[in-house]
Amino acid sequence: MMQQIIKTFPDDKPLTSISVIEDISKRPAGFIIVSKTHDQDSDADLWKGSTFFGGRVSRYLCLSKTEGIDNYIVEDIAIIGEKDMPPDGYGLIPKTMDTDAKAWKKRQICYKLTRRNLALSAVTDIILLSKSKKAPEGFSLAGDINGLVVCFKTIHDLGLGPHNNNPPPVLGYSLNPKGIPQPTILPTPSPNGLYPSVASPTNSGDYVNLLRPKRPAPTPPVHSSPGPLATNLITTSPPEIPPKPQVPSSASYATLKVHEGLEGIPFVLHPTLELIASKGASIGPIPVIKRKTMEDLDREYAYDFRLERQST
Repeated sequence: MMQQIIKTFPDDKPLTSISVIEDISKRPAGFIIVSKTHDQDSDADLWKGSTFFGGRVSRYLCLSKTEGIDNYIVEDIAIIGEKDMPPDGYGLIPKTMDTDAKAWKKRQICYKLTRRNLALSAVTDIILLSKSKKAPEGFSLAGDINGLVVCFKTIHDLGLGPHNNNPPPVLGYSLNPKGIPQPTILPTPSPNGLYPSVASPTNSGDYVNLLRPKRPAPTPPVHSSPGPLATNLITTSPPEIPPKPQVPSSASYATLKVHEGLEGIPFVLHPTLELIASKGASIGPIPVIKRKTMEDLDREYAYDFRLERQST
């Protein structure tokens, strides 16, 4: 009995899921029902209404610190209108968990889920007030739903942030603003290995010294008069290689020859025109083509297909 009482006490573990149920007697596994108000210990029904036939309609808030999406916690909650869009990153609770009915009337709760190792804060408890309009000590005011004031408790020192679970990478140079420790020992291969051994640095300035060369640069060669052997090497030139013939840009690389339709047809004048052209005589005036209207064409080329119709 004492263990059950201790389990009902509030703790600082973050909430992982928020739901709404209709039947208070059907508590979902892993959830706690907010059935009473914090200040008056009265009924914490969020609907407070009845059906057309006189039946009672109720909605109760359910909280869980074990259920929900793995590695996600509730970072913040807000109260918005029933038809309002939630803020960016916030989710809604449109249906009841037990009966799949409409969850809210006029106003609703939306909440923000964040990865546990990325959350900057966490909601650990939500209470409802029936008379008081001021949040108790340690709680923040979210808003009201059908006469009940919603308050929530938030912690900021989670011990779950990225600075604890996922430390930043260690910098390999002297720029170290947050005092992250430098690497202690660099890998030292064996003397018979492929690479020479490198001593581990003792302070941040040694990282710069490792990049400096260990020996001076070689002196540049001095220009001198060429000897007899060098003269022979200079005067003797290799035989010239003839340049390669340039491939014409219009070269065809097709495997099948393509015919254009006019290949093989000589372009010559008619023999009559050649004879007239050879004698220097004129061809004569070019006849003028008379323009004909549609009526002229119909009258000249009209045909009624009478014979064809009789044969059928």
